[in-house]
Amino acid sequence: MRPTLKCLAWIPACTLTLLWSGPAAAGTGTLVLPLRTLGVTDTTAAVAGELLAGELETRGMTVVRLGPPGEIPSTSSACDEPNCAMTLARAHQADLVVFGSLSRLGDKIIVRIRALQIVETTPFFNEQLSAETEEDLDTVMRRIAEGIAQGRPDAARATIDTITQEETKAARRREGRSGIGLRAGSIFPTGHGYADHRLTNLRLAYKYEGRRFLIESTALLWIAWGEDALEWAPLDIFVARVFGLGDMSAYLGGGLGMHSIRIERSSVAYPQDGCCSYEYNTEQAATTLSADLGGGVILLRTYSYQILVDVRFHYVFEDFDEVGGNGAQGFMVSFGTSH
Repeated sequence: MRPTLKCLAWIPACTLTLLWSGPAAAGTGTLVLPLRTLGVTDTTAAVAGELLAGELETRGMTVVRLGPPGEIPSTSSACDEPNCAMTLARAHQADLVVFGSLSRLGDKIIVRIRALQIVETTPFFNEQLSAETEEDLDTVMRRIAEGIAQGRPDAARATIDTITQEETKAARRREGRSGIGLRAGSIFPTGHGYADHRLTNLRLAYKYEGRRFLIESTALLWIAWGEDALEWAPLDIFVARVFGLGDMSAYLGGGLGMHSIRIERSSVAYPQDGCCSYEYNTEQAATTLSADLGGGVILLRTYSYQILVDVRFHYVFEDFDEVGGNGAQGFMVSFGTSH
């Protein structure tokens, strides 16, 4: 409802009344015009129009027809433009007019329906739905009638009785490309991380690539080793945004992982008596989170075989106080392939 100010000439004061602005008020005359057709038979259009009129009547609306019920309307009365629809509505003293078209595209029938109140200049209801078959027109017309009767601007809201066949199909989307590849490289410590030991890294990665993103994951098969350091990852995930669509595309992103690390540090002890010195090893192991930040380049991206060059800053959330407290961090440089 909406408040409308009505002034009567023979009453000096104006009264504020609530008038129903939707089309579903009982007693209103609704003219259902024949549907314009393109590639659809007149019989199919007449049946569709009768289905729509019947669904509107079921919902309490008074329907005005151009001809007797059951008679196929003349195509000359078909209209899909607001101006001619309003002219016919006034000629038949209808408050609301429903008009539209049926167009065939292959096996699919495109249904476009609009509803217009004669007191307004633009349709309050405007919808276009697809019927996969002529039999699906029953559901489509029921769906449209619900929207018109409830005063909605379209038929976007569905019920269990008005789901169309097209809506039950999976939406089209760009399929991503996935594959497994081998990566190899080195971790170069920074800030005396890894007890200043450079590590060799080897991992088997699963990569899922979309149009503008990639996800790389490694489960169990991630290992880095050095002279006195060993790192292994039960799980590591890296997500990146891809820039470019050509054979050489850059990417930038970050990742998280769960890593197990063992680091040893050799130290020299000098006894107080000054007799002689000796060397001893200190070892610490930890399993903790890690984080990566970086990017790289994908070569031969449009082919099924790709080459990747990658540079990341690798940081492990552990101080390793027992072996010097310098943590485990560094730049991880690697390259590899993906199929």
